[in-house]
Amino acid sequence: MESNTNDNDVMNTGVAIVLARMDTHPEEFYGNSEKWKFIYHEYFRDSMTETEKGMIFDKMKKLRRTEFTDRVMGVMVKGMEIDKVKDAGLKAFPQPAVLAGYQYEFPQPR
Repeated sequence: MESNTNDNDVMNTGVAIVLARMDTHPEEFYGNSEKWKFIYHEYFRDSMTETEKGMIFDKMKKLRRTEFTDRVMGVMVKGMEIDKVKDAGLKAFPQPAVLAGYQYEFPQPR
């Protein structure tokens, strides 16, 4: 029995799952995440429609922009924390600052 539905008309379930995961766990896609690197492999990309590729690209671009902002904020937070320690005349110890999935180690003041 022949189906009336063209595969190109239906989003691949894996693509839908990845797009949803990008919304719920964006930090998993930050940097050069090994976990999801395979989605860019030519072997898999060749099986995706142009629409699916575009949706992943658009979502990834949005994540990269968010990641950039998070890193800028991390630098700002890190700088403020070091300034507080210096102003208080205290000896700093490494403190992690977690911001959107990134962990920063504050350097020891000299």
